[in-house]
Formats: sequence, C-alpha cells, structure tokens
Amino acid sequence: MQKRLYVVLMALVVISMLVAACGGQEATPAPAPTEAPAVEQVEPTAAPAVEEPTAVPAVEEAAFSVGQVTDVGGIDDKSFNQTAWRGVEKAMAELGVDGVFLESQQQTDYEKNLNEFISQNKDLIITVGFLLADATKAAAEANPDAKFAIIDSNSSAPNVKGLLFDTSQPSFLAGYLAAGMSETGVVCTFGGLNIPPVSDFMVGFAYGVDYYNTQKGADVEVMGWDNAAQDGTFTGNFESTDDGRRFAEVFFDEGCDVIMPVAGPVGLGSAAAAQERGLAVIGVDTDAFVSAPEFGDVWLSSVLKNMDVAVFDTIKTAIDGTLTLGDDYLGTLANGGVGLADFHSFADRVPQELQDELAAVTQDIISGKINTRTGEVGGVAMPEPEKIFTVGQVTDVGGIDDKSFNQTAWRGAEQAMAELPVEAVFLESQQQTDYEKNLNEFISQNKDLIITVGFLLADATKASAEANPEAKFAIIDSPSSAPNVKGLLFDVAQPSFLAGYLAAGMSETGVVCTYGGINIPPVVEFMIGYQNGVNYYNEQNGTEVQLLGWDNAANDGVFAGNFESTDDGRRLAEVFFDEGCDVIFPVAGPVGLGSAAAAQERGLMMIGVDSDQYVSAPEFGDVFLSSVLKNMDAAVFDTISALVDGSLVLGDDYLGTLANGGVGLASYHDFEDRVPAELTAQIEQVIQDIIDGNIDPKATGS
Repeated sequence: MQKRLYVVLMALVVISMLVAACGGQEATPAPAPTEAPAVEQVEPTAAPAVEEPTAVPAVEEAAFSVGQVTDVGGIDDKSFNQTAWRGVEKAMAELGVDGVFLESQQQTDYEKNLNEFISQNKDLIITVGFLLADATKAAAEANPDAKFAIIDSNSSAPNVKGLLFDTSQPSFLAGYLAAGMSETGVVCTFGGLNIPPVSDFMVGFAYGVDYYNTQKGADVEVMGWDNAAQDGTFTGNFESTDDGRRFAEVFFDEGCDVIMPVAGPVGLGSAAAAQERGLAVIGVDTDAFVSAPEFGDVWLSSVLKNMDVAVFDTIKTAIDGTLTLGDDYLGTLANGGVGLADFHSFADRVPQELQDELAAVTQDIISGKINTRTGEVGGVAMPEPEKIFTVGQVTDVGGIDDKSFNQTAWRGAEQAMAELPVEAVFLESQQQTDYEKNLNEFISQNKDLIITVGFLLADATKASAEANPEAKFAIIDSPSSAPNVKGLLFDVAQPSFLAGYLAAGMSETGVVCTYGGINIPPVVEFMIGYQNGVNYYNEQNGTEVQLLGWDNAANDGVFAGNFESTDDGRRLAEVFFDEGCDVIFPVAGPVGLGSAAAAQERGLMMIGVDSDQYVSAPEFGDVFLSSVLKNMDAAVFDTISALVDGSLVLGDDYLGTLANGGVGLASYHDFEDRVPAELTAQIEQVIQDIIDGNIDPKATGS
C-alpha cells in the first residue's frame, strides 16, 4: 500500500515592520526669556487631528498538532486504524487541529515514525495498537516533554495516556446474539495474533455463548476459542484476506454458520467466504456494515470499539489543559466507549424476543451483575464449559479413503469424536510437498494433537515438532523423533508371520507371493514376517512352499514404487499368478486393490494389510482369505483418550503387539469353512508361541 501523508496546514503569518530612522540637527542655545506681550483674546484654533498609528497585525497562533502512527494494518484498514483516524479528523474539523498520520509498513517502522513526529514537535502523538507498546514506551521515556496516547495498551510512562476498551462486554453480547441466531448450533471465532486486545473479544464471545446456553437450555458450540485453555485459532497476521477466507471455509465446513473474526482486514476474507455461502459474520472495531458495505448482506452486527470517540476526547482535553497522563481511559458499555452495532440487513430476522434479551443482558453487564471477563453472573461462575480437544490428522499420499492405514487411523479419530469431547479434522496430502504445508496449517490452528500417518512423514513431523515445541504430535509407523512426539509403532512381523503360515497352508500350487509399495521399513517388516511364516510352515509340515516377491537373505524384493496405482497392483499380481502363485499378499495400500481385482478374475486368494479388507473393500470379499491387522484405530483412539485425560506421555513409543491387541490376523470370513481345523489349531499355537517369546517372527527361518 502506497504510503500517504495527509497534512492540514495552518499558515503562520509573520509581519515585519519597517522603521524609518530620522537624523537629528545640532542644538542651539535658547534665548533669554522676555516678558510676554499682551495677546488679544481670540477663539483658539482647533489642533489638526493626529492620525492614529497603524495597528500591527496579530501573529496567528499555531494550531495544536497531532500525529497518528498506525500499525501494519494501515490507515484504510476498515478497522481500528481507520476508526482512530476518524477521531483525529473530527478534531481537525471542530477544534482546528493540525492532524497527520504515518503508516507503518512493518514493525520496524514504529520507531522511525515516532521519531519523525518527535522531530516535528507534535503536541500529541497517538499510536494505534498493542504492538506499538514497546516503541511508544521507549519514545516516551526518551522524550519526557512529549505527550503520547496509545490505543489498546496501558500507560507505560508518566507522559503516556492509555486508551483501553473493555471489548469483552460487547463481545459477550455478540456471543449471545450469535448463539441465538445460529441454525446449526455451531458458531466460531478466530484472531489475528494471540494478544490481549484480540483475545479479550474471544473471551467475551465464548462466555456470551455459554450464557445463552445456560439461559436457554441450549448446547451451541463455540469453535476457535476455548476459555478453559485460554487459547484458540489465530492467523498470525492482520493483513491476509486469503487467510481470512481459508480459516472461515474450514470453520464453515465443520458446521459454523456465524463467525466473528478478530483480525482487522483479515476478516474481510471471511466475509467474502460467508457471502458465497449465505452465512453471517459479526464485525469488530467499527460498524463493518458501514466500513465494508460490499459485504453488507453478511454483517449480522459488529462489536464497536469507539476509538474515534476516545481519540477526539483525548485531543480535546489536551487542548483545554485537562488531559491527565500516566493513567488509562477505559471504554465500557456504561460510558459508550464500546457497544454492539445495529443489525442493519438482519433487522427483520433477529427475533424481538432475542433483541429484548440482549437489552436485558446489556443492563446486567452495566450493573455489574454479569462479569464478561470471568463469566460470573451475580458473583457465581457459570458452569465451566467442557474443554473440546482439537485433533488434526495429516494423511500420506494414499488419501483418507485408501481402504488401508490412513482410513484405519481416521476411524480412531472418528471414535474419539463419538465418545470424547474431541473435534477432529483431516488434511489429505496429494504429494509429499504437502506434508509441511498441512502440518503448518494445523499448527496455525493450534490443534491440541496432530497425528501424521506414515513413515514418509517422519522428516516433516520432526521438523515441525522441533520448530513448535509446545505442539503435540503422534506419528504412525515411525518412532518418536522429538520430546513432543509420540511414536505409534506396530510389530507387524508378528501377524505377517501368521499370514505366511496361513498362506503356505492354503496354497494348492505350492507358490505364494508378496510385493510392497516402497522399500521402507514399515513395508519390509510385513514381508520379512511373511517369509518367515512360510518357512516355519515348511519346517513344521515338511513342505516346500515357495515364496515369490521377497528374499530375506538378500533383504530385497518386488516393489510397485508407489501406494496409489491400482493398475500397478493388477500388473504385478498377474505376473505372479502367471508364475503359479495362488495366494498373494500386497503391502502397498490402495495398490493392492488392483491385485484383488486380478485375483477375483482368476479365482485366487489374497491376504489384506492394515485393516480387515473384507470389510473395507467388500467388493472383493470373495478373495480375502484374511488380513494382517495393524490396529491403528485403537492406537489413535487410545492416544487421543490419553490426551483428554492428561495421561499422554510424549517423547516415547507405543508398540502394538499380538499380546496387547495392537496387531492381529483377521477372521477368515468367506474362507471359514475352507481353512482346515488342523491349520487353524496350528495357527492358534503359533500365536501363543509368539506371545510367549518362543518364536521370533523377525528371525525364525530367515
């Protein structure tokens, strides 16, 4: 934004008088006095009139000068910088003040702009915003004869006036209004930065919703701020309308139909998103219906911080000599310093009953019955709302509906939402470069727990955890990599050993096979266990069942190179089937569904991975002999449950085993009557031997 300087200049007139210098003659002696002769009496002649001296024009007194330093939102932010400037403009119009502003393009401009006004000997310097507090204090201490007023921050020096506003009061009304107008039972808010002048709005908003619920027996949910945790969702800036749109769309997707962005111009992006969906927005600082009329149809109301009134009154008292410095002004509902704007285009849609209730709540706030900062009513705290824990899951490139481990992990989050005070959301990664972006998105939303799915997200998870030590992470298929990361691991070699034993026992051709998606440890562990299970079957039964696709001795095998292409899954399976394999075990997520299709066409058998694929891919139910279960849903649910009850330990690993139910072998479903009882009994014994430590699935028969 181009930097502009609007100056109202009063002319200072200086009149210089030219004084003529007269030269004097040499004096002569006075004659001796003689007696005066008699003089005939005559009427005196009137003395000629002496011309009055010309008056010197008075020098016009210099106008009282005021300088306003904006924050980075700029003078035309349609929010608090612009509102404060209106107070200066009013003083210019009514009090003859010389007013000027300087815009700060970045925070380093604060000191520079303050020094500029000090060098101009401004009579009063007004700084706008909490973020200018340090620079204002430093300038005030270095220039004790200068006078300052700062919006949204306390006085920090004897020559500074703090201009504060109890925005929790009108925000409480806004929360009550939003709850009363919501049709979905979900309202939301977010801030620019987590600083008191922002969070005060969010505190009042949430308590207003709580009060509505208490009064009406309702259960309206607030997203984006939690008074119990004193934390919520923040964009990290006051400039990006793109962020405002993006945050709003996430909330709208989760059911919110009334949003209150507390982020200056960022909120205009939310207004645009709301306009597209026919939803409602509550503005902040100024009446957004007036300042942003292009979104007039979405403004339900606005929380007014009447900074123009405070600025004008401060300038007026400075001029008349009654301004006190070193203390604070506080705008309240009682003195008109804050308020709730008209409903404008919603006037006919806000029920009269709700309007009457808002009027009564306003009086209860003014009288002190309701404390909007603590939620107390009549000195008694409102019932503490149950904390809602927020969880975000980042998938790998297989996607949330991979009918494999992303989908299984998400079931754990869904169970948590059904049984616990939890909100969960996922972000899909279309390519590996999305990992960091999706993690950063959840970091910006201050999720209580971020779950990443898969070994391939290990590096991105570690980097994010190290950069955000206060955040909590859990990663599937990778060990903990930082003090704030929980590793969720699964000893898949154990159930894969069982799968190899089962496959060898069911093969009619004496050839079984496997392949992986990518040659990484969480994939290879399945294949190692599978081969060891085949080998153990041969040892126990004197057979020579052959395995294609993996060799423990070489520690290498066949890989599709991806986890997405079902065409690759079909192609690899057909090659193996042509070589005699009749039981295939793909370890490649959705790729394996291509193998299932090929097996179905040939009437062969397949063993699924990660989840019970007879359930997750029922269209191929007739080919699934069983599935190796990696019960990620149980691990995810247990991790979230520990987060909720406070027992979650980070910096270490969970290991799912046959003993604790973290892994297992699915039932045989359609093959139940085809698996010999003797083979079933042998597998049960193998399970117990693994649990007892008599068999090591990672070493036996390799």
